[in-house]
Amino acid sequence: MDNNRKLSIMEKIGFGMGDAACGIVYSSVTMFLTYFYTDIYGLSAAAVGIMFLATRIFDAIIDPITGMVADRTKTRWGRFRPWLIWFAIPYAVLAVMTYTTPDFGYSGKLLYAYVTYALLMLCYTFINIPYCALGGVIARDEKDRLSAQSYRFTIASASGLMVSIGTLFLVDWLGKENKQLGFQLTMAVMGVIAIGMLVFCFATTKERVVPIEDKNVSVKKDLKCLLGNDQWCIVALITFFSSMAGVMRSSATLYYATYLMMGGVSSAAGTAMKSAFVSTSVVGTILGAMAAGYFAKRFTAIQLFKNINLTLFVIGVVMFFVPPVWLAVIFPLYFLIGFFHSMYQPFKWNMMANAADYGEWKFGRRATGLSFSGNLFALKLGMAIAGALVGICLGLLGYQAGVNEQTPLATMGIIGLLTIGPAFSYLLLWWLMRFYKLDDKMMEKIQSDLLARQQNKDSDD
Repeated sequence: MDNNRKLSIMEKIGFGMGDAACGIVYSSVTMFLTYFYTDIYGLSAAAVGIMFLATRIFDAIIDPITGMVADRTKTRWGRFRPWLIWFAIPYAVLAVMTYTTPDFGYSGKLLYAYVTYALLMLCYTFINIPYCALGGVIARDEKDRLSAQSYRFTIASASGLMVSIGTLFLVDWLGKENKQLGFQLTMAVMGVIAIGMLVFCFATTKERVVPIEDKNVSVKKDLKCLLGNDQWCIVALITFFSSMAGVMRSSATLYYATYLMMGGVSSAAGTAMKSAFVSTSVVGTILGAMAAGYFAKRFTAIQLFKNINLTLFVIGVVMFFVPPVWLAVIFPLYFLIGFFHSMYQPFKWNMMANAADYGEWKFGRRATGLSFSGNLFALKLGMAIAGALVGICLGLLGYQAGVNEQTPLATMGIIGLLTIGPAFSYLLLWWLMRFYKLDDKMMEKIQSDLLARQQNKDSDD
């Protein structure tokens, strides 16, 4: 067995490619889909918000089922890796369909949006839950896993940069004056790239942590162990509010850049301004993910996580009071938000793996897929509520698509959704960390005990 073998750089890069593939579509959803639905596709902001929230109802059933099925999947390639191949092509096709504008009336277009968006998120679930579970079984050593997560978010952030810089320019280039066609063709390009990344991830990774076989397993027992895992519950709450912060800010970004910064709706500089502003944060995420590994060697993960979120809260409050036309101040602040938000992501995802280890240590049953599926449900629920808040708030505050100037109330709402809303989510994350107890010392004990159990099992066999 090679449970203790250190991961190679190629394996870490391959692991990161999986999240990059997921991120190509996830980034397009968080950065552009709300804007696409309101300003290109032709739906009202309120309808979009309700759709984002309504389609998440199914996740409460689908996500845990996916996790449990993944835990029980047995192939020569492992439990989780095959899912990346099985759903790669459907994932790319559905991304194109979601950004396709059919020649229907308003009700028909709304129904089409519901169906395609729901199917896209379903396929995302079938890939992302097994992929995230893979991060918990590629290595037993916590530091090695954290290093892999740092590679993951560096590479995923680079793919996000590609999306943020390239999307709007590709839309203009491929669609010319037809923005609807431009978005459709752009997502076709992104989909092909995503397929290649998923194949690379499958080919270069390996599942090393094999759970001790338990013949007395059942869905009821798995769910009882999961809900009885107090550390998993804390991490799920952290995942929810982290997703809320990131998606709320990303969904409001294009509105902020389009209507409140220089350029305007019809300006030739509009595309460049919007791409530059979105990309500023994404560049920050790349550098933040790279910095995570450096700081992890010098500070405890728990203290670092708390300090980062407190810093993000302060930056969000400051940015709320800075006029959007003060570009020399706005751009650095937005860069810092991307930098610090990305810096804590490897720690958050490593917390998920730690919570799975803790559950195995506490209950003697490892359900990695179910554990990560619960966290992914919390992430998508936060994503849906944040998207719904943006759409509903804009609708209530009088937002109008395509006008040259928004009302003062709508303007204040856009600024608040970009700054104050995410800031208070970061404050809640800082507070929640007082209940997380899986520090380095505790994890060393857990890993030692689990390794001893595995060795005893092997000797008995």
